[in-house]
Amino acid sequence: MPTKQTDTTAAANGNVAEQIDHPAIPFPTSDNPPSLAEQAQEKIAEAVKPVAEKITVLKQQASSKLNSGANQAACKLGEHSERLYVSQAKLLDTCRVQVRKQPMTMLGIAVATVVALGVLVHRQTR
Repeated sequence: MPTKQTDTTAAANGNVAEQIDHPAIPFPTSDNPPSLAEQAQEKIAEAVKPVAEKITVLKQQASSKLNSGANQAACKLGEHSERLYVSQAKLLDTCRVQVRKQPMTMLGIAVATVVALGVLVHRQTR
C-alpha cells in the first residue's frame, strides 16, 4: 500500500511541475517584481477610476444644466429689457405731449419737486 501512495504523490508532484509553467498561473515572470507601493497605486487607480468617471458625468450634467439656465435667463432678460425700452419711450412721448399742452403746469411741478427734494436732502445732512 505505501507504494501506491508514493506513486500517487509522485504523479501529483509531476502534474504540479507541469502546471507551474502553465501561462494561466500568475507567477511573477520577471526578476524585478513590482514593489508593494506600485501594486497599491495600481489597485487604488483601479478603485478610483469608476468614481472619477461618475464625477466627470455629474460635472457634465451640472454644466449643461447651468448652461441652459443661463441661456433662459439671458432670453428673459432680453425680453424684459425690450419691454422696459418700449415703456420708457412711451413715457417720454407722454411727457413731451404734456409739456407742450400745459407748459406752465409742468414748470410748476418741476419747481415743486426740486424744492421738496432740497428740503429732504437738507434734513438728512443735519
